[in-house]
Amino acid sequence: MSSSSLPPEPTLSIAFSNVAHLFTHALTILYATAVLYLPQEFGLPYGEMLGLSSVGLILFGVGSLPAGWIGDRWSQVGMIAIFFLGAGASAIVIGTATSVPTLFIGLSLVGLFASIYHPIGIAWLVACARKQGMTLGINAVFGGLGSAVAPVFVGIMVDHVSWRAAFVIPGVLAFATGLGLLFAWRRGWVADLRADRAPAPPPDPSTYRRVFFVLIVTMACNGLVYTGMLHTIPKVFELGLSDVLSSTTNFFVMLGIETGNYTDLGLLVGGVIGLSSLCSIFGGWLADRYSAKRIYLIFWTLTIPPLFFVTSTSGMTLLAVVLLAMSFNVTFVAAENILVARYTPFKWRSLAYGARFVLALGVGGLTVRLAGNLYDQDGSFTVIYLLLAGGALLASLGALLLPRTPTHTSPVIP
Repeated sequence: MSSSSLPPEPTLSIAFSNVAHLFTHALTILYATAVLYLPQEFGLPYGEMLGLSSVGLILFGVGSLPAGWIGDRWSQVGMIAIFFLGAGASAIVIGTATSVPTLFIGLSLVGLFASIYHPIGIAWLVACARKQGMTLGINAVFGGLGSAVAPVFVGIMVDHVSWRAAFVIPGVLAFATGLGLLFAWRRGWVADLRADRAPAPPPDPSTYRRVFFVLIVTMACNGLVYTGMLHTIPKVFELGLSDVLSSTTNFFVMLGIETGNYTDLGLLVGGVIGLSSLCSIFGGWLADRYSAKRIYLIFWTLTIPPLFFVTSTSGMTLLAVVLLAMSFNVTFVAAENILVARYTPFKWRSLAYGARFVLALGVGGLTVRLAGNLYDQDGSFTVIYLLLAGGALLASLGALLLPRTPTHTSPVIP
């Protein structure tokens, strides 16, 4: 690939990283809504069908560590291109599956290739960013947008086209984007960086070990909470929003628009995820101005109460409770990423993010498997949401042990 003495402007690199984040979350969450319909296609109960995605979600986490190691030693740009091409092709495999084993293979491959993004894309983004907090906040919105659009898109495809189109179309788009990134890389429009554009002051070396062990706990809890919520919300809403779904259907009928049960459900799920993701920008703004520890502690603590009430509420109250839980949970993400970057040498940055997502997403994959099994046993997610609330409480206690971090204001580089 072409190289020059000066690195290219970061705008296009940041754009590709943001789009990759959108596809990462969209491709890994499509199945959470599609699985509501697929039992009638494949003849398996809901919990067992949901469990088919658990290996892919575990790989989504476990694969982050080798992906980060390769990215640090080879190329972040090249790894993101592999993500686009591999995840896109795997989504097409899911969409063309005619048997459960093929469906399982496609879901597992999507998770494996999607594992590339977070350790590589976030490290690439942090290196390119002039204001790290806000850049990470905007990037998180793209991830949230992918999670928000996915259920709506799946609902529309299931109701009006085919469940297969819900995977094939985004798969083709991701693959085409990968080809575009390869072209931009060859032309020298995007490139790997060897240092941060906006370096932060080095931390006290004596705090490294403490931060490392605390973040192991808190990031595992984040995987438990975020992934657990994201993959159970469609079913939680289907069970607890019957009146709201009927009102939504009637509203569209009044407008002369035919939707369908899966479209209406997708709109509600996508709306909550999309609205909550906007809090990432607020979190990024805070991370550029205030102590990362303080942000982390406050918003982990605020996440606890709504999680306790998810399965005991219904209707509009359920919508509000889930919206609060997801909003608080995403607000501290930029602060968490800054903590990882601040306490990790640049040459190990991708590997450090890889270790983070091994914990977060690997634990999340196990949570989805457990959620499916428990739902098939008693028809509810009560135990799972008590577990999620307990995870948030543990993370809050862990955040108290973080060292006091100075206000982080990244310099603006012209």
